[in-house]
Amino acid sequence: MKAWGGALLAATLGVLALGAGAAQADMTTLCNVPITASDGTVLRANVFLPSGSGRFPTVLTVTGYNKDVTTPPGATCSPGTGISGTDGNMVSHGYAVMAVDDRGTGASGGTWDSWGARTQQDYGEVLDWIQAQPWSNGSVGDYGGSYMGITSLLVAEADAARVAAHKPRAVKAIWADVPMADAYRDVTFHGGATDAGFIPLWLGLTSALSDIPPSTLVSDPQSALSTYPGHLANTFSFAAATVAKAELGTDQAYDGPFYRLRSPVTKIRSLRIPVAWTGGWWDIFQRGEPLLFEALTGSPDKVWFQTPNYHGAPDATAWSQLGMGTEEDVVLRWFDHWLKGADTGADKLAHVNLYTMGANRWEHFDTWPLPAAHYDRYYLRAGRSGSSNSLNDGALATSKEPAPGGDNAPLLPVSSPCSRMTAQWTAGIGAIGSCPTDNSSFEATALTYSTPPLAHDTEVTGPVMADVWAELSGGASDATLVGVLSDVSPSGASNQLTAGFLLASQRKIDPALSTYGPGHVMIRPWHPFTKESQQAVPPNDPQEYRIEIYPTSNVFKAGDRIRLTIGTADTPATAPPLPDLLNELGGTVRVLRGPQYPSYVQLPLIPAGAG
Repeated sequence: MKAWGGALLAATLGVLALGAGAAQADMTTLCNVPITASDGTVLRANVFLPSGSGRFPTVLTVTGYNKDVTTPPGATCSPGTGISGTDGNMVSHGYAVMAVDDRGTGASGGTWDSWGARTQQDYGEVLDWIQAQPWSNGSVGDYGGSYMGITSLLVAEADAARVAAHKPRAVKAIWADVPMADAYRDVTFHGGATDAGFIPLWLGLTSALSDIPPSTLVSDPQSALSTYPGHLANTFSFAAATVAKAELGTDQAYDGPFYRLRSPVTKIRSLRIPVAWTGGWWDIFQRGEPLLFEALTGSPDKVWFQTPNYHGAPDATAWSQLGMGTEEDVVLRWFDHWLKGADTGADKLAHVNLYTMGANRWEHFDTWPLPAAHYDRYYLRAGRSGSSNSLNDGALATSKEPAPGGDNAPLLPVSSPCSRMTAQWTAGIGAIGSCPTDNSSFEATALTYSTPPLAHDTEVTGPVMADVWAELSGGASDATLVGVLSDVSPSGASNQLTAGFLLASQRKIDPALSTYGPGHVMIRPWHPFTKESQQAVPPNDPQEYRIEIYPTSNVFKAGDRIRLTIGTADTPATAPPLPDLLNELGGTVRVLRGPQYPSYVQLPLIPAGAG
């Protein structure tokens, strides 16, 4: 890793985490400052200024979680209260710290629509407002985690549009914790099935936090009484309607303009500024955090950290091994360099910083996917591995099955909830007992394929794909296919590393948008997930299903086994829309293998010493 002394922040913001930092006595506090949008809607911001006069760079956070959720109505606002992501410590280092309630949330007026077009227009107008203030030097750093990490990217994209319209650039750098890339594929739907574990939880959280009486109730009761009833009605109606539309298989169940508008990856190529972000190998945005790196083609100064954590702070043990201290100080050094021009070494960090599980070490690279990776196929084979109590304890090998065959599994409406998938897609809340590290109860109703014990350590780092041939019977014209990659220890414990999902009727591939490795090998399939791309599955007719399994980094130790599990349900993490579920009921899937239908899992193998 390129050197960068000093320290980094101990805990980042997750969806439920409270902001760090305490109110500073030596600062100017401006609570619920009105910012009037071009359509007349009044947004509200808390601004905290260093003591004394002058112009300062601004660290900006835009939140939909109510910037004052822990501040009683009428009380003095404070940085570090609520879950806005503001950090009062930055004020003492010469930054104006600002938290804004998104339109239709907290103390801001208007209607919340989860990053709709009008909301994103607000972001550019907020930047106009900042640059017009007497305390602003015109430079902004976007900062926050989860929702606020997503807005940090969207605000910067709004700024890129301002720059294209010949306005002065405002956002000079970003630090985002656990941000999203693709609103459809990363979190709302998985392989065409609804993310039933997280989305209802998130919509309920956003609604509940926004429906706390606004902090302007005492200081500006007329404003509060005019905004609050609308918040109360809108957030629950929007949340309920969103879930209902998805589950009933309406247009919102398919990718399209609604999700493209809300996906930072759609316009992230427009950014020409330094961007840093953290992610987790079991985060709800596990898929998107690596994708952001690939899509940020306009930024030469991009830095990404990935550790084995759920949605929230980087793993503390892993983070400490960096030897750079806490994340909070690194954030400060990041902004000091890019907003103030201080020589903190922020421009000398390695671009890709991955904590590799199994080996329990950091690896540092300059690009992703890793150029050293070679994509090897492990084929599904007959014969018992003797390592699983699944419906089919099959084998996994680097050579194809010489004889045709197949393995049957019922299309289940539910599966065992005892798995890491449950923990991951409830943002860590469902991490109960040994379930995250023991996948045996999930495997009991699925098909497993395992290698013999490995003769030597084997590193897998990058995108994974399961290419499965299968046929449906029993009247089914659709199926939910769940591909799980696990590291099986000599004791037999099956530790799930990563997973991927595909609704069989959405098997269509767009070759032009898929990702390829050396030799033009497809390493990440792109499924359109549109109504037009959906095709019923003909009965008893072999079809090819390329399942995108989300990226990982793990060293399988000598003596461990590599296991692919094929399941037909994932409870409570995913739920196919009701019309698709009805097309599955009572059916059977037969996973095929052999020379004509060579089903396999493709792994990105990293040569020893490449990290």
